[in-house]
Amino acid sequence: MPVRLAVYGSFMRGGGTHHEVGGIAGAWRRGTVRGWVYEITWGPAEGWEGLTLDDTGSRVEVDVIESDVLDRHLDRIDRSQGAGYRRVTTAVLLDDGSTEMAEIYEADPEA
Repeated sequence: MPVRLAVYGSFMRGGGTHHEVGGIAGAWRRGTVRGWVYEITWGPAEGWEGLTLDDTGSRVEVDVIESDVLDRHLDRIDRSQGAGYRRVTTAVLLDDGSTEMAEIYEADPEA
C-alpha cells in the first residue's frame, strides 16, 4: 500500500536537503498544508526551518511523494530530521483539488 510524505522547505525538489528523499522511487505531486513556517530558535533544530500545523494558518507549499517503498525509508528520514521534529499525519490539498493524508515533519516544541 502506498505511503505519502509531504515535505517543505529545503526537503522540497530543488532544495538543499532534497537528496534525503529524492532517490526514493515514487510519484511526486505538489500541494499545500495549513500552518506556519518559521526559523526554529530553540533546541536541537535551532536555525532550521520549522512548521506548525494549524487549520487557521497560511497555505504552505509542499511536495508530496507517494511510494510503495517509502515505509522502508522513514526510520532513516526520522534520524535525518533529528530530535527537533516529529512526524505526524495531516491532510494535504493537492494541486488537482483532491485531499490526501500524508506524513509530514512538524517542529517539536518539546524538543
